[in-house]
Amino acid sequence: MRWLISVLIIAVLAVALAMAGRYDPGYVVLVYPPWRMEISFISFVLIVVGLVVGGIVLMRLAALTLSLPSIVREQRERRAAKKRDENFVGGLKAYAEYRYQDAEQSLGQWQGDETRTGLARLLAARAAQEMRAVALRERHLQEAMDHGAELAAQLFEAEAHLEAKDAAAALAAIQRAKGIAPQHTALLRFELKARQMTGQWDEVDRLLDALMRGNALEPGVATQSRRIAYTENLRRRTEDDRGLLEYWKKIPAEFRLDPWVARAAARAFMQRGGHDTALDVLEAALNRDWHEDLVALYGEARGSNPARQIEQAEKWLHVHPRDAQLLLALAQLCSVQQLWGKAQSYLEASLAIAPSAEGHIRMAELKTQSGQPGEACKQYQKALALCRAQEAV
Repeated sequence: MRWLISVLIIAVLAVALAMAGRYDPGYVVLVYPPWRMEISFISFVLIVVGLVVGGIVLMRLAALTLSLPSIVREQRERRAAKKRDENFVGGLKAYAEYRYQDAEQSLGQWQGDETRTGLARLLAARAAQEMRAVALRERHLQEAMDHGAELAAQLFEAEAHLEAKDAAAALAAIQRAKGIAPQHTALLRFELKARQMTGQWDEVDRLLDALMRGNALEPGVATQSRRIAYTENLRRRTEDDRGLLEYWKKIPAEFRLDPWVARAAARAFMQRGGHDTALDVLEAALNRDWHEDLVALYGEARGSNPARQIEQAEKWLHVHPRDAQLLLALAQLCSVQQLWGKAQSYLEASLAIAPSAEGHIRMAELKTQSGQPGEACKQYQKALALCRAQEAV
């Protein structure tokens, strides 16, 4: 385009000179011994312009001829690039449409720039995973890593091992990925799941702290995960009195009142003989949220002051007069103190509200204690009938 503009400018100048020559045509003498030629100035100008324009045209044609192979090559490359892009998009579309076999075949063979080749192999590996083609998956993953998609490949490998319930292999992939991006959110989530599967609850605690700081967990999921972690860690510390108490104190206050955490703590303390501490835990939790399992556990605890324990349970009874489990717990506490009359009254009230196998067994024990073996046998039969009915359901 630029050379055409140049020619036009020269032509315009030539026309301008020709028009100027109408007023003073003049002439030009060309001498080359022994020849001598005389022409008009206008003719001379036109000849010069023609030679210049012709020279330019010839040079452009020569340049075009010489560059023709590169032009053809560029056109071929553009067509090939367009075809590659169409194949890449086709593979992505096949994956999005759940046509995993087509996606694996297209993306598993696609060749292009380094970044997109790595992405193509990663998606091919995912498609292979959906087809449960493990060998194909591993091959594509290795190719993805070879093309610079190492982090993405390690993340996917960890995810695939977690789906297969292979926590050890998942953790190995996670450790490799942590060498690239140690604080990657998805990586921390995968590690959390793997640590939960392997029962590494101290590590679960640490990972939950990191994820919560980054707001990377839904509140409901975070609460449930913490509850499980605290519960499991309390169970694991029943062999160490000091370690159990220290860990309990480190648990946030709101979780110490959680029924599931409180139950695990109370059981752990009772197992170590710390019944008074267990009672403190249970009373604090029950005063916030009434929970049947905690009430049952309260009846099993044997504190150093049984009378105060009974008194506390009777205070709760004023608030929950028709709680069968609380009445059963009171009967249990009164039996320990050999308050047989009160124990029988509480048991009768509990069974009237909600018959239970445990209630009938407790009543049978009372009847045996009072020398009524026949009545005790009836109570055992009722307990057995209830157990069979529950098994049938």
